Amino acid sequence: MAKKHDCVVVLDFGAINAQLAAKAVRQLNIYCEVLPYSAKVERIQALRPKALIYQRGAACGERTLGREVPAETARLGLPVLDLATAACDAATLTDFLVGTCRLSQDWTIDAFIAETVADLRAQIGDKQVLLAMSGGVDSSVCAALLHRAVGDQLTCVFVDHGCMRKDEPRQIAEVFRDQFGIHLVSIDAEARFLARLVGVTDPEAKRKIIGEEFIRVFEEEARKLGELDYFVQGTIYPDIIESGWEGGKAVKAHHNVGGLPERIDFKGIVEPVKYLFKDEVCKVGEALGIPAAITRRQPFPGPGLGVRCLGELTKEKLDILREADAVFRAAMDARGYAAQANQFFAVLTNVQSVGVANDERTYGYVICLRAVQTLDFMTAKVVPLPVEFLIEVAGEIATTVKGVNRVVYDITNKPPSTIEWE
Repeated sequence: MAKKHDCVVVLDFGAINAQLAAKAVRQLNIYCEVLPYSAKVERIQALRPKALIYQRGAACGERTLGREVPAETARLGLPVLDLATAACDAATLTDFLVGTCRLSQDWTIDAFIAETVADLRAQIGDKQVLLAMSGGVDSSVCAALLHRAVGDQLTCVFVDHGCMRKDEPRQIAEVFRDQFGIHLVSIDAEARFLARLVGVTDPEAKRKIIGEEFIRVFEEEARKLGELDYFVQGTIYPDIIESGWEGGKAVKAHHNVGGLPERIDFKGIVEPVKYLFKDEVCKVGEALGIPAAITRRQPFPGPGLGVRCLGELTKEKLDILREADAVFRAAMDARGYAAQANQFFAVLTNVQSVGVANDERTYGYVICLRAVQTLDFMTAKVVPLPVEFLIEVAGEIATTVKGVNRVVYDITNKPPSTIEWE
């Protein structure tokens, strides 16, 4: 990608806002990549940069202080914007990159799509490609790009583990099979997953079982499809940045696929969006015609409702949670509060309480609602939803969702709590 556009390299000295400068550069339609400040000169030169940005200084966090630019990097002689002495705002970046360095502002969403499609065709040729479809924005955009590039050579497999939100399996099929004409194999594995989860209450155990069983189901279906040459990973750029430090501890390793490539024999891995930030992936999806319901889909854990349904997972409890969550999401959309939250959902607490319905005593589950605002999901603040709205939603859930007779609202920020309950 860098060879087709003027490139800026952001050297990260361990900043708390490690990706902020890179995103700001890309908003100017200038391509950039992020490397650790200790990156070898050869690694920097391979990108053929026309300018460097040092992301360090008090505004970037204490970890960056006292860390010096390696002598070999300093001797490259490239124009440098040092954020230890300059502000990271649009005006400063524009003056430096466009005014001083005269870089081309030609890295656009349309250019990315055209170049990526061409690159995929060259990489794949006449071979067959397999993609694990989750319904999330990353795998969805990968599917749309690959279908545009190689058409019927792409097969997508969607495994419904029984922990999806209401109507999501149907929506995925309608968009990708019906609208795009993609070869999509849908597997209803709800009963199989729930059988493995009988008696399991520990959150980490649930995560592990769901992840492992997904791999087993996917492997079985992949073998049924016959010989497939390439496997698609929905890796995005933060995955690479956060696991790319040299000589230091990575924040996290690539986690999109787990053990799949090692257990199934593929000739290669395809990662169509690995140099895009999440917001850029969303924009590419919109440009490709993917509905906003998918491109603007909120972060959803891999185990799905499995970690929002506390205690043992049963179909009854998951169906109750699906309905309560759907009521909450519909109300947030209808009243305009969805725009105030980066993530909102319902949790089935596994606590039961006494209630009254039709002049009779009831004993039902307690549903907790959660809505948060966040920039980076590292910290989050509770959305101050009006009490009148919460009373209205609570009443609708408690009277229309069988098995629920009490609703509460989680008002704890992150930290000290996490966004998810498990």
